[in-house]
Amino acid sequence: MFIAGASQMSGPWAGYVSDRTRSAYGRRRPVLVKGAVVAAPSLVMLLVARTYYGSLGGWAPTLYYVAFTATMLALNVMYTAASGIVPDMIPDDQTGQSNGVLAAMSAAGACMGFVYTMVYPDVGSLYWFYLALLATCVPITCYCATEESSLGGVASSDDVESSAREGSTSATVDSAFSWRELASMYTISPFVPEQKSFFWLFVCRTLYYTGISAQVFLLYLLRDTAVKEDGSGLEGHEPQQTVARLSFIGQVGGMIAAYPAGLLSDVFGRKPLIVIACAGIISVYIMFMYIHRLTSIMYIGVYYGALNGMFLSVDYALAIDCLPSRENAARWLAVWGVASFIGTSIGPTVFALILHFSPQPADGRAYGSSQEGYDVMLVVGAVWMALCASFLCLVDSKKPRAREL
Repeated sequence: MFIAGASQMSGPWAGYVSDRTRSAYGRRRPVLVKGAVVAAPSLVMLLVARTYYGSLGGWAPTLYYVAFTATMLALNVMYTAASGIVPDMIPDDQTGQSNGVLAAMSAAGACMGFVYTMVYPDVGSLYWFYLALLATCVPITCYCATEESSLGGVASSDDVESSAREGSTSATVDSAFSWRELASMYTISPFVPEQKSFFWLFVCRTLYYTGISAQVFLLYLLRDTAVKEDGSGLEGHEPQQTVARLSFIGQVGGMIAAYPAGLLSDVFGRKPLIVIACAGIISVYIMFMYIHRLTSIMYIGVYYGALNGMFLSVDYALAIDCLPSRENAARWLAVWGVASFIGTSIGPTVFALILHFSPQPADGRAYGSSQEGYDVMLVVGAVWMALCASFLCLVDSKKPRAREL
């Protein structure tokens, strides 16, 4: 988990390189392909380390850590480059709509992962699944994203052939590359006029992910407080199975809500929908304090997923609206992405301390927390959500231009 989180710090560097890539194929696709070239063999190394754990002896964990680090860095570089495609190619008045599609596809991908895991529970098969996704999705993305050549003009076949004769098809980084400037890619200031709105949006995103990270403890909340139709609590593997079902239906809810939310944000603006999402999450936390019947919790899961899908769709669109520089879009979106890492690091730490010092369950169990402990956790999560909505007033979004439904 530490490696996965720390790898996100490579985002601003990857964005800096992508923004300055000069190629007949554009700025994003060369970085995307190079990331895939690293990710594919790294996934194979992960599979080898897991499959031949016994025969590799003490080298297996080391191989796994090295391969996992390379995989996460490569995937993060690919994600950073791909995130720059949207502001590069999508008109301002369709930003919300396009990000609605993006959020819906992310939720659909998560649902597909859940289904695959249920059908093929062997974890080892997932590596082949990832490799197949990589081999399928990268070519499709590169084919569909007809970027303008960063050498000048659209990267048509004639441009590529001409560049090949001149020996310039390989992607190169602009000669203006500066280590001092690269170091500045990791900073964002509320005192620089063009960065002010983006800074406060970064704060809002951090607060949202700090509050939403209460879901990390959902398994324990259900184990200790949920009741079945017959009035009994969850036993054995039932909490895990319940969380799996909730995760699936939550993703379905997010998939359904993401596109309409993005579309509506193009008409009514981004901030109202984000406030609605935050208020809705607060209502979910209040419901978790008082509703313990398992059937009702499943309905809450759909509602919760829809709200999260709404936020993910509109928050990304608002980030694009507030970019300090469209020319350096990948760099700024990478900085914006780090906010989720900060939030999901702070939130679980605080929530864990709350539950650790909460009273023991009233039924005499030697493990778990009381309802009062979970109530405090949910209230703190709701406060962070309220702060997220409140700080939006400091975000000045001049886009999108309103358009008819």
